[in-house]
Amino acid sequence: MAATAASLVCVCGCYGYIAPPRGQSLVGREVQLSLTDSGSVVLASAIGPSAESITGRIVVDTAATYVVSLSSVRRRGGDETEWRGERVLVARTLITDIGARRFSPTRTALFSGVVSAGLVAARFAFQGRGSGGGGGGVGQSGSPR
Repeated sequence: MAATAASLVCVCGCYGYIAPPRGQSLVGREVQLSLTDSGSVVLASAIGPSAESITGRIVVDTAATYVVSLSSVRRRGGDETEWRGERVLVARTLITDIGARRFSPTRTALFSGVVSAGLVAARFAFQGRGSGGGGGGVGQSGSPR
């Protein structure tokens, strides 16, 4: 059971979007771009109205623009729309914040600790508190002969 839990944590590790170092190329990386209000308006014809942020893989990274292969668009109301890799040109001036997807050891450790505690609690809850022993079996009265 411990091996199964450990492999589950390795496969389902937690990720976060963290600001990349300045000057680093983001080509090939999964990113989340937070849009300015004007960015939402300018990109509305390509990605729909009221976009708050877009997520996808950077295909081209120049000094002025990104070309993003979209995986999702989040709207201001919280709705999220899945995309299938459609490419969108986004000027850097339309972006307020950028985060590159990274593995988070802290979140993964916290998550695995919570899951482990839950599994232990569930085991104790279903294990019962019986003292063992049980009956003597079929046809046995339990009295000495």
